[in-house]
Amino acid sequence: MSGNLNEVFKEYLIDGDFKPGSRLDNELELAKKFNVSRSSMREVLMHLQSLGLIERIKNKGTFIREFTYEKLEESVSFCFQFSGFGFEELKEARLCMELAIMPLVVRRITPEKAEQLKVNINEMEKCLSNPEKADCLDREFHILLFEISGNRILKIFSNVLSLLFRRQYREKFLNPKSKMNSVRDHKALLEALKEENADEACKIIRRHISST
Repeated sequence: MSGNLNEVFKEYLIDGDFKPGSRLDNELELAKKFNVSRSSMREVLMHLQSLGLIERIKNKGTFIREFTYEKLEESVSFCFQFSGFGFEELKEARLCMELAIMPLVVRRITPEKAEQLKVNINEMEKCLSNPEKADCLDREFHILLFEISGNRILKIFSNVLSLLFRRQYREKFLNPKSKMNSVRDHKALLEALKEENADEACKIIRRHISST
């Protein structure tokens, strides 16, 4: 498949004001439009279909797929799982993102969301003798922060957390002392958020991530 044709066709879709559900020209018409062979055009369409960007319906044609937020999040999450990114790069990205969302979390946290964080912390504290379960709650706490930020794009990229909480990276943190330190940091962070102190929240996040 021609990489150039693939990129040109993507630009055509983006610039052509196509929307979910839009019907594309057939293979032959598209091949003529881009001055390529029908087989080359077919390869491009098959590639985009494999990515889930278009769907080809027999006897009806080729259409732009409708993307829900959930589908997009699932797709990005799946890609991250096979990304091959190293631990240090993932950790650096996590630190940058969590620092970036703190001002949003401070502005958008509600009493209900604060209570959710508190419940999570309490459950985690009860599970110190079961570090693996406590670690799952640790991950959920941070994912909830992304939800509270109210930015769906940032929430999608919180999938980095799922990679960082893989067993291969967490082994040395699966002990009561380490989980107790996380509980301590989470409590301090929640207080900073309640006090609308974004600077303190960032300070806690920086310390917390650097040690986990």
